[in-house]
Amino acid sequence: MDRNKLEQLGDELRQLGHRRRELAEQIFQEVNEGDDQSSRELYKELSMISDQAIEIMTEQKQMFDQEVQKM
Repeated sequence: MDRNKLEQLGDELRQLGHRRRELAEQIFQEVNEGDDQSSRELYKELSMISDQAIEIMTEQKQMFDQEVQKM
């Protein structure tokens, strides 16, 4: 297993997680302030980042699956 690749994916996932948390807080604030347009735009970004995080998690899982199959 490529440990460097695994660590890189983990770092990317952490960064995306932090950005997702920021966006969720911003969306909550915008909704409370009644700014529907801004909250929709932020949600689109949150959705895109969530998709990226899912892709990274899937890649990590595949790496582990391959390693376990070698056992």
